[in-house]
Amino acid sequence: MKPRLWAGIVTLLFALAGVLLWQSLGADPHAARWQDYLARLSRITDIPIPDSTPLPLRSYPSDRELKQSLPDHRINLLDYIELRHCDLMALVSQRNSALGKLQAASLRLDYEQRFIQLARQCLKSNTLENPDLVRLLNQAIEDKQAALPRLRWNMLAAGPELRHFLSLSPSAEAGDSQGALSSLALLVTILFDGQEAETAQTGSLDNHLEPLFRSQAGGVLLRRQALALENLNRANRMLDAIEPTALCPRNRASSRARRLRNVLDNIWGPSVQHALAQAQRQRDKLAASLARLAAQTVATDAFRDWQAHYFGPDGLETQLQQALKDHVSLWQSRLRPCGLAPGQF
Repeated sequence: MKPRLWAGIVTLLFALAGVLLWQSLGADPHAARWQDYLARLSRITDIPIPDSTPLPLRSYPSDRELKQSLPDHRINLLDYIELRHCDLMALVSQRNSALGKLQAASLRLDYEQRFIQLARQCLKSNTLENPDLVRLLNQAIEDKQAALPRLRWNMLAAGPELRHFLSLSPSAEAGDSQGALSSLALLVTILFDGQEAETAQTGSLDNHLEPLFRSQAGGVLLRRQALALENLNRANRMLDAIEPTALCPRNRASSRARRLRNVLDNIWGPSVQHALAQAQRQRDKLAASLARLAAQTVATDAFRDWQAHYFGPDGLETQLQQALKDHVSLWQSRLRPCGLAPGQF
């Protein structure tokens, strides 16, 4: 049989076996891919697959750990009535209504920005005659302006949309991951980047929040990150346990070594490593948005600790990249004595 034809048949058999294993497990295809890879290494090397350990996941912080306090201004009835001259009376009435007290965070942000705008116009017009009310309004503007970063933080970091997006549930669905990741990046820019934050509109914010509520891609990516780290560490322990002299007696490739090279070429490269590279590109986008949030002065310690667990200097991403380097190095060291390391033939 011609070598090229034989190589094609081997590749097809590997692919079919992987599909059958995936279907038999009836589980996450990423978990099935790792299980298939470890099973092949174990079968060829006669080295047992190391026991799995709980995934090093950390849930998103609670609302209590994330929410920032906001100022609460009160006004007496007579002052309230006088605000009718500034178009503020209707705005305040709407905010204090039953529905207004239950409004979404994006509408609360819209209200605060509208209040600041109208209050400034009112003071500039010299419509108010009561000096105490003028003083009260000036103080309200100052306090509300200072609180806007905290309100924006509450809206995004402590909002239900981001919490849903970062769900670590095993049954979480990624949905439109690219769209949701792009929306998150845009929200961070709109809410926290200078002039854009001053002019953020409710409609625009809601349009970008909606994709987060329709996707759980953030949590899916974090779970896959932890899954990859756990299984790379297991694979590394298996490769490390291989005795090079037994695999390559007299520096010659044994049949076992050639079968291992087939796993490297047909399973690790086009399947496992390819999936790792795709996931990393998406994680890079997620990491960039989370890092910008963690860098905000209004970010809570709980959020920063959570972000660092995944993307800090000693976080899971750093550990994963090191495990990946170790994995490549172990493959090289085990196959090089046989003349089968990538680049040797």
